[in-house]
Amino acid sequence: MMRLTNMNEFDAVIARAEPIIATIVTRHRTEGQPLTWRLIHSIEGEVLAELNRADDLQPAYINLIRHSGVFNYPLNDDPVDFGESSAIACAFSMIYDAFHRVH
Repeated sequence: MMRLTNMNEFDAVIARAEPIIATIVTRHRTEGQPLTWRLIHSIEGEVLAELNRADDLQPAYINLIRHSGVFNYPLNDDPVDFGESSAIACAFSMIYDAFHRVH
């Protein structure tokens, strides 16, 4: 049974996800694409696939950063807008921040 108190494992997933997200986001920004709902879902999929290839991370902790079915995020070509929401999936938040970070 997974204990949610093991923050070291969760922190390891976050630390590993950050450079993966940066690389993928840089590729899409270089292509001049805006951050759409379809693109954020696609990037999340790439990040999760990369994390799941690592044999030292537990899938249960990787799944903690993915969006859940609780929030019905669109899957279209509209620009990402979380509105006033303060409950944003971890991966989506990280991708959004990386996409809008000024270098």
